[in-house]
Amino acid sequence: MNSAFLLGLLLVLVLGAGALWRRRSSPSDAPAAGAPPGAGDHLASPPPVPDADDGVQSALICEPVPTALSGFRLLHADELSEERRAAITAVFRNIPRPSRLMQHLAAVDLLSEASAARLVELIAAEPVIAGKLLSAVNSPLHGLQTPVVSVAQAVTFLGLTQVRTICLRYALMQSFAQEAPERQAMLDRVWRSSALACELAHALTHTLSIRDPGGVGSAVLLSFLGRLAVTATTPTRLLAALDQADHLARTRAEQDLLGVGSGEVGRLLMRDWDLPEPIIASACDAADCLVLPASSIDPGRAETLALTYLCARLGERLASGVLPSLQAFELISEPSTDFFHLRQGLPPARLARWTAALRAPALSSRLSRLQDASFRGY
Repeated sequence: MNSAFLLGLLLVLVLGAGALWRRRSSPSDAPAAGAPPGAGDHLASPPPVPDADDGVQSALICEPVPTALSGFRLLHADELSEERRAAITAVFRNIPRPSRLMQHLAAVDLLSEASAARLVELIAAEPVIAGKLLSAVNSPLHGLQTPVVSVAQAVTFLGLTQVRTICLRYALMQSFAQEAPERQAMLDRVWRSSALACELAHALTHTLSIRDPGGVGSAVLLSFLGRLAVTATTPTRLLAALDQADHLARTRAEQDLLGVGSGEVGRLLMRDWDLPEPIIASACDAADCLVLPASSIDPGRAETLALTYLCARLGERLASGVLPSLQAFELISEPSTDFFHLRQGLPPARLARWTAALRAPALSSRLSRLQDASFRGY
Protein backbone atom coordinates (compact mmCIF):
# COMPACT_ATOMS: atom_id res chain seq x y z
CA MET A 1 0.00 0.00 0.00
CA ASN A 2 2.89 2.37 0.74
CA SER A 3 4.31 2.20 -2.79
CA ALA A 4 0.86 2.80 -4.27
CA PHE A 5 0.40 5.75 -1.93
CA LEU A 6 3.75 7.27 -2.94
CA LEU A 7 3.01 6.88 -6.65
CA GLY A 8 -0.41 8.44 -6.19
CA LEU A 9 1.05 11.19 -4.03
CA LEU A 10 3.65 11.95 -6.69
CA LEU A 11 0.86 12.41 -9.25
CA VAL A 12 -1.02 14.70 -6.83
CA LEU A 13 2.09 16.81 -6.25
CA VAL A 14 2.88 17.07 -9.97
CA LEU A 15 -0.67 18.22 -10.72
CA GLY A 16 -0.53 20.61 -7.78
CA ALA A 17 2.77 22.08 -8.88
CA GLY A 18 1.35 22.70 -12.34
CA ALA A 19 -1.68 24.46 -10.91
CA LEU A 20 0.52 26.59 -8.65
CA TRP A 21 2.76 27.59 -11.59
CA ARG A 22 -0.28 28.63 -13.63
CA ARG A 23 -1.61 30.74 -10.74
CA ARG A 24 1.73 32.49 -10.32
CA SER A 25 2.11 33.05 -14.05
CA SER A 26 -1.15 35.00 -14.43
CA PRO A 27 -2.88 37.78 -12.51
CA SER A 28 -5.34 36.54 -9.94
CA ASP A 29 -8.00 38.03 -7.78
CA ALA A 30 -7.71 35.21 -5.26
CA PRO A 31 -10.05 35.36 -2.29
CA ALA A 32 -8.73 36.00 1.17
CA ALA A 33 -6.88 33.34 3.12
CA GLY A 34 -9.12 30.36 3.71
CA ALA A 35 -12.14 31.80 1.94
CA PRO A 36 -14.20 29.51 -0.28
CA PRO A 37 -14.54 30.50 -3.93
CA GLY A 38 -16.32 33.83 -4.28
CA ALA A 39 -15.93 34.82 -0.64
CA GLY A 40 -14.87 38.32 0.31
CA ASP A 41 -11.99 39.40 2.48
CA HIS A 42 -12.47 37.57 5.79
CA LEU A 43 -9.84 39.67 7.56
CA ALA A 44 -12.31 42.52 8.05
CA SER A 45 -14.18 42.31 11.32
CA PRO A 46 -17.77 41.13 10.68
CA PRO A 47 -20.58 43.45 11.79
CA PRO A 48 -22.41 42.63 15.02
CA VAL A 49 -25.27 40.18 14.52
CA PRO A 50 -28.28 39.47 16.73
CA ASP A 51 -27.83 36.63 19.19
CA ALA A 52 -30.77 34.35 18.51
CA ASP A 53 -30.61 33.00 22.04
CA ASP A 54 -31.48 36.22 23.82
CA GLY A 55 -33.12 38.24 21.04
CA VAL A 56 -30.86 41.26 21.49
CA GLN A 57 -27.85 42.50 19.59
CA SER A 58 -24.59 41.68 21.32
CA ALA A 59 -21.26 43.17 20.30
CA LEU A 60 -18.75 40.71 18.92
CA ILE A 61 -15.16 40.50 20.09
CA CYS A 62 -12.90 42.44 17.73
CA GLU A 63 -9.23 41.50 17.61
CA PRO A 64 -6.60 41.58 14.85
CA VAL A 65 -6.22 38.33 12.94
CA PRO A 66 -3.15 36.40 14.18
CA THR A 67 -0.26 36.33 11.72
CA ALA A 68 -0.38 32.53 11.49
CA LEU A 69 -3.98 32.74 10.25
CA SER A 70 -3.65 35.81 8.02
CA GLY A 71 -0.90 34.09 6.05
CA PHE A 72 -2.80 30.80 5.67
CA ARG A 73 -5.19 29.80 2.89
CA LEU A 74 -7.49 26.84 3.48
CA LEU A 75 -7.78 24.93 0.23
CA HIS A 76 -11.06 23.34 -0.85
CA ALA A 77 -11.45 20.27 -3.02
CA ASP A 78 -13.91 22.03 -5.30
CA GLU A 79 -11.24 24.60 -6.18
CA LEU A 80 -9.04 21.87 -7.67
CA SER A 81 -9.21 20.64 -11.23
CA GLU A 82 -11.25 17.50 -11.84
CA GLU A 83 -8.03 15.68 -12.70
CA ARG A 84 -6.41 16.59 -9.42
CA ARG A 85 -9.49 15.66 -7.37
CA ALA A 86 -9.51 12.27 -9.08
CA ALA A 87 -5.81 11.81 -8.29
CA ILE A 88 -6.34 12.54 -4.59
CA THR A 89 -9.34 10.20 -4.44
CA ALA A 90 -7.30 7.45 -6.12
CA VAL A 91 -4.61 7.70 -3.42
CA PHE A 92 -7.17 6.59 -0.80
CA ARG A 93 -9.20 4.15 -2.89
CA ASN A 94 -7.51 1.13 -1.26
CA ILE A 95 -9.51 1.84 1.89
CA PRO A 96 -12.32 -0.76 1.97
CA ARG A 97 -15.69 0.73 1.18
CA PRO A 98 -17.95 0.56 4.28
CA SER A 99 -21.15 -1.42 4.28
CA ARG A 100 -24.37 0.12 3.02
CA LEU A 101 -25.41 0.40 6.66
CA MET A 102 -23.19 3.45 7.07
CA GLN A 103 -24.94 5.30 4.26
CA HIS A 104 -28.35 4.33 5.63
CA LEU A 105 -27.43 5.36 9.17
CA ALA A 106 -26.08 8.71 8.02
CA ALA A 107 -29.21 9.40 5.98
CA VAL A 108 -31.92 8.31 8.43
CA ASP A 109 -34.00 11.25 9.68
CA LEU A 110 -34.00 11.10 13.47
CA LEU A 111 -36.60 13.86 13.63
CA SER A 112 -39.31 11.77 11.97
CA GLU A 113 -41.78 9.74 13.99
CA ALA A 114 -40.79 6.49 12.26
CA SER A 115 -37.07 6.99 12.88
CA ALA A 116 -36.78 4.72 15.94
CA ALA A 117 -38.31 1.73 14.19
CA ARG A 118 -36.28 2.36 11.05
CA LEU A 119 -33.03 2.65 13.03
CA VAL A 120 -33.71 -0.62 14.90
CA GLU A 121 -34.49 -2.34 11.60
CA LEU A 122 -31.27 -1.14 9.95
CA ILE A 123 -29.02 -2.16 12.83
CA ALA A 124 -30.69 -5.52 13.47
CA ALA A 125 -30.02 -6.45 9.83
CA GLU A 126 -26.24 -6.19 10.52
CA PRO A 127 -25.48 -8.80 13.24
CA VAL A 128 -21.85 -7.73 13.72
CA ILE A 129 -22.75 -4.08 14.28
CA ALA A 130 -25.73 -5.04 16.45
CA GLY A 131 -23.47 -7.20 18.63
CA LYS A 132 -20.94 -4.39 19.02
CA LEU A 133 -23.72 -1.98 19.94
CA LEU A 134 -24.96 -4.28 22.71
CA SER A 135 -21.41 -4.73 23.95
CA ALA A 136 -21.01 -0.95 24.08
CA VAL A 137 -24.30 -0.39 25.90
CA ASN A 138 -23.44 -3.05 28.50
CA SER A 139 -19.89 -1.75 29.06
CA PRO A 140 -18.87 -0.32 32.47
CA LEU A 141 -19.18 3.17 30.97
CA HIS A 142 -22.97 3.04 31.39
CA GLY A 143 -23.06 1.13 34.68
CA LEU A 144 -26.26 -0.81 33.96
CA GLN A 145 -27.72 -3.00 36.68
CA THR A 146 -29.72 -5.07 34.17
CA PRO A 147 -28.17 -6.05 30.83
CA VAL A 148 -29.62 -4.70 27.58
CA VAL A 149 -30.33 -7.63 25.28
CA SER A 150 -31.83 -6.10 22.11
CA VAL A 151 -31.26 -3.22 19.72
CA ALA A 152 -34.68 -1.82 20.60
CA GLN A 153 -33.73 -1.76 24.29
CA ALA A 154 -30.46 -0.02 23.41
CA VAL A 155 -32.39 2.69 21.57
CA THR A 156 -34.72 3.09 24.53
CA PHE A 157 -31.82 3.40 26.98
CA LEU A 158 -29.32 5.51 25.01
CA GLY A 159 -31.63 7.33 22.62
CA LEU A 160 -31.57 7.54 18.84
CA THR A 161 -28.67 9.98 18.61
CA GLN A 162 -26.14 7.98 20.60
CA VAL A 163 -27.13 4.64 19.08
CA ARG A 164 -26.68 5.99 15.56
CA THR A 165 -23.32 7.56 16.41
CA ILE A 166 -22.00 4.35 18.01
CA CYS A 167 -23.10 2.24 15.04
CA LEU A 168 -21.65 4.73 12.55
CA ARG A 169 -18.33 4.50 14.39
CA TYR A 170 -18.32 0.70 14.22
CA ALA A 171 -19.30 0.76 10.55
CA LEU A 172 -16.30 3.03 9.89
CA MET A 173 -13.99 0.88 12.01
CA GLN A 174 -14.57 -2.02 9.64
CA SER A 175 -12.87 0.03 6.91
CA PHE A 176 -9.85 1.00 9.00
CA ALA A 177 -8.72 -2.22 10.69
CA GLN A 178 -4.92 -2.44 10.83
CA GLU A 179 -2.57 -5.31 11.61
CA ALA A 180 0.54 -3.16 12.24
CA PRO A 181 0.60 -2.16 15.95
CA GLU A 182 2.33 1.17 15.29
CA ARG A 183 -0.25 2.34 12.77
CA GLN A 184 -3.12 0.97 14.85
CA ALA A 185 -1.90 3.06 17.79
CA MET A 186 -2.02 6.15 15.56
CA LEU A 187 -5.55 5.28 14.45
CA ASP A 188 -6.60 4.65 18.05
CA ARG A 189 -5.71 8.23 18.90
CA VAL A 190 -7.99 9.50 16.14
CA TRP A 191 -10.75 7.14 17.23
CA ARG A 192 -10.41 8.35 20.80
CA SER A 193 -10.59 11.96 19.59
CA SER A 194 -13.77 11.19 17.68
CA ALA A 195 -15.37 9.37 20.63
CA LEU A 196 -14.72 12.29 22.98
CA ALA A 197 -15.90 14.80 20.36
CA CYS A 198 -19.14 12.88 19.82
CA GLU A 199 -19.76 12.72 23.56
CA LEU A 200 -19.32 16.48 23.71
CA ALA A 201 -21.72 16.92 20.80
CA HIS A 202 -24.32 14.71 22.48
CA ALA A 203 -24.14 16.67 25.73
CA LEU A 204 -23.99 20.18 24.24
CA THR A 205 -26.76 19.74 21.68
CA HIS A 206 -29.13 18.70 24.45
CA THR A 207 -28.00 21.33 26.96
CA LEU A 208 -28.20 24.09 24.35
CA SER A 209 -31.45 22.76 22.82
CA ILE A 210 -30.08 22.33 19.29
CA ARG A 211 -32.92 21.19 17.01
CA ASP A 212 -31.13 18.29 15.29
CA PRO A 213 -28.71 16.74 17.81
CA GLY A 214 -28.41 13.58 15.73
CA GLY A 215 -27.27 15.54 12.69
CA VAL A 216 -24.58 17.32 14.71
CA GLY A 217 -23.37 14.04 16.23
CA SER A 218 -23.05 12.39 12.82
CA ALA A 219 -21.31 15.45 11.38
CA VAL A 220 -18.76 15.44 14.22
CA LEU A 221 -17.96 11.76 13.70
CA LEU A 222 -17.75 11.98 9.90
CA SER A 223 -15.53 15.06 10.17
CA PHE A 224 -12.77 12.67 11.33
CA LEU A 225 -13.02 10.47 8.23
CA GLY A 226 -10.25 12.31 6.36
CA ARG A 227 -7.83 12.04 9.30
CA LEU A 228 -8.57 8.32 9.55
CA ALA A 229 -7.91 7.89 5.83
CA VAL A 230 -4.66 9.84 5.94
CA THR A 231 -3.48 8.00 9.07
CA ALA A 232 -4.38 4.57 7.68
CA THR A 233 -2.80 5.08 4.26
CA THR A 234 0.17 7.45 4.50
CA PRO A 235 3.61 5.84 5.02
CA THR A 236 4.52 6.14 8.70
CA ARG A 237 7.72 8.05 7.93
CA LEU A 238 5.60 10.82 6.42
CA LEU A 239 3.00 10.85 9.20
CA ALA A 240 5.44 12.40 11.69
CA ALA A 241 5.18 15.73 9.86
CA LEU A 242 1.39 15.66 10.30
CA ASP A 243 1.52 15.04 14.06
CA GLN A 244 0.98 18.65 15.11
CA ALA A 245 -0.44 19.86 18.43
CA ASP A 246 -2.91 22.32 16.92
CA HIS A 247 -5.37 22.06 14.06
CA LEU A 248 -3.94 24.96 12.04
CA ALA A 249 -0.42 23.51 11.99
CA ARG A 250 -1.70 20.04 11.12
CA THR A 251 -3.91 21.34 8.30
CA ARG A 252 -1.00 23.35 6.91
CA ALA A 253 1.22 20.23 6.97
CA GLU A 254 -1.52 18.14 5.30
CA GLN A 255 -1.91 20.69 2.53
CA ASP A 256 1.85 20.74 1.99
CA LEU A 257 1.90 16.93 1.68
CA LEU A 258 -1.38 16.17 -0.08
CA GLY A 259 -2.54 19.43 -1.65
CA VAL A 260 -5.61 19.65 0.64
CA GLY A 261 -6.25 19.12 4.32
CA SER A 262 -7.65 15.88 5.71
CA GLY A 263 -11.12 17.44 5.97
CA GLU A 264 -11.24 17.79 2.19
CA VAL A 265 -9.83 14.27 1.79
CA GLY A 266 -12.86 13.17 3.79
CA ARG A 267 -15.15 15.15 1.48
CA LEU A 268 -13.73 13.43 -1.61
CA LEU A 269 -13.87 10.00 0.03
CA MET A 270 -17.51 10.43 1.11
CA ARG A 271 -18.40 11.48 -2.43
CA ASP A 272 -16.65 8.38 -3.73
CA TRP A 273 -18.74 6.36 -1.26
CA ASP A 274 -21.94 8.01 -2.57
CA LEU A 275 -23.01 9.63 0.68
CA PRO A 276 -25.67 12.34 0.23
CA GLU A 277 -24.19 15.78 -0.37
CA PRO A 278 -26.03 17.48 2.55
CA ILE A 279 -24.46 14.98 4.96
CA ILE A 280 -21.03 15.58 3.42
CA ALA A 281 -21.49 19.34 3.74
CA SER A 282 -22.54 19.05 7.39
CA ALA A 283 -19.37 17.10 8.18
CA CYS A 284 -16.89 19.08 6.08
CA ASP A 285 -18.07 22.69 5.96
CA ALA A 286 -17.41 23.14 9.68
CA ALA A 287 -13.67 22.99 8.95
CA ASP A 288 -13.98 26.52 7.51
CA CYS A 289 -14.50 27.80 11.06
CA LEU A 290 -10.70 27.72 11.28
CA VAL A 291 -10.50 30.65 8.87
CA LEU A 292 -13.95 32.24 8.84
CA PRO A 293 -16.72 33.05 11.34
CA ALA A 294 -19.47 30.44 11.00
CA SER A 295 -21.98 33.14 10.03
CA SER A 296 -19.83 33.93 6.96
CA ILE A 297 -19.89 30.29 5.83
CA ASP A 298 -23.65 29.78 6.02
CA PRO A 299 -25.78 32.05 8.25
CA GLY A 300 -28.55 29.46 8.40
CA ARG A 301 -26.20 26.81 9.81
CA ALA A 302 -23.88 29.07 11.79
CA GLU A 303 -24.59 27.59 15.20
CA THR A 304 -24.39 23.93 14.17
CA LEU A 305 -21.23 24.49 12.10
CA ALA A 306 -19.54 26.28 15.00
CA LEU A 307 -20.62 23.58 17.45
CA THR A 308 -19.42 20.78 15.16
CA TYR A 309 -16.03 22.48 14.81
CA LEU A 310 -15.73 23.16 18.55
CA CYS A 311 -16.51 19.58 19.56
CA ALA A 312 -14.02 18.15 17.05
CA ARG A 313 -11.19 20.41 18.20
CA LEU A 314 -11.85 19.82 21.89
CA GLY A 315 -12.04 16.06 21.33
CA GLU A 316 -8.60 16.17 19.71
CA ARG A 317 -7.13 18.23 22.53
CA LEU A 318 -8.56 16.03 25.25
CA ALA A 319 -7.36 12.85 23.52
CA SER A 320 -3.82 14.18 23.03
CA GLY A 321 -3.55 15.57 26.56
CA VAL A 322 -2.99 19.14 25.33
CA LEU A 323 -6.16 20.00 27.24
CA PRO A 324 -6.16 18.15 30.60
CA SER A 325 -9.75 19.03 31.43
CA LEU A 326 -12.62 21.17 30.19
CA GLN A 327 -12.45 22.98 33.52
CA ALA A 328 -9.27 24.60 32.20
CA PHE A 329 -10.94 25.77 28.96
CA GLU A 330 -12.36 29.29 28.58
CA LEU A 331 -13.66 29.78 25.05
CA ILE A 332 -13.99 33.56 25.27
CA SER A 333 -10.28 33.99 26.15
CA GLU A 334 -8.73 30.87 24.57
CA PRO A 335 -5.49 32.06 22.92
CA SER A 336 -5.14 29.28 20.33
CA THR A 337 -5.59 30.33 16.70
CA ASP A 338 -7.77 27.23 16.28
CA PHE A 339 -10.58 29.04 18.12
CA PHE A 340 -9.97 32.61 16.92
CA HIS A 341 -12.90 32.81 14.51
CA LEU A 342 -15.27 31.10 16.94
CA ARG A 343 -14.55 33.89 19.40
CA GLN A 344 -14.86 36.51 16.67
CA GLY A 345 -18.07 35.16 15.16
CA LEU A 346 -20.19 34.45 18.24
CA PRO A 347 -21.52 37.01 20.74
CA PRO A 348 -19.90 36.92 24.21
CA ALA A 349 -23.21 35.92 25.80
CA ARG A 350 -23.35 32.79 23.68
CA LEU A 351 -19.67 32.03 24.26
CA ALA A 352 -20.32 32.24 28.00
CA ARG A 353 -23.29 29.85 27.72
CA TRP A 354 -21.22 27.38 25.74
CA THR A 355 -18.35 27.56 28.23
CA ALA A 356 -20.76 26.97 31.13
CA ALA A 357 -22.19 23.93 29.33
CA LEU A 358 -18.68 22.56 28.76
CA ARG A 359 -17.86 22.92 32.45
CA ALA A 360 -20.91 21.01 33.69
CA PRO A 361 -19.76 18.49 36.35
CA ALA A 362 -21.85 15.70 34.80
CA LEU A 363 -20.11 16.16 31.43
CA SER A 364 -16.64 16.17 33.03
CA SER A 365 -17.48 12.96 34.89
CA ARG A 366 -18.78 11.34 31.72
CA LEU A 367 -15.69 12.28 29.70
CA SER A 368 -13.42 11.03 32.47
CA ARG A 369 -15.13 7.62 32.44
CA LEU A 370 -14.92 7.51 28.65
CA GLN A 371 -11.18 8.27 28.71
CA ASP A 372 -10.63 5.54 31.28
CA ALA A 373 -12.71 2.99 29.35
CA SER A 374 -11.73 1.11 26.25
CA PHE A 375 -13.26 3.42 23.66
CA ARG A 376 -13.31 0.57 21.13
CA GLY A 377 -16.01 -0.99 23.25
CA TYR A 378 -17.91 2.27 23.49
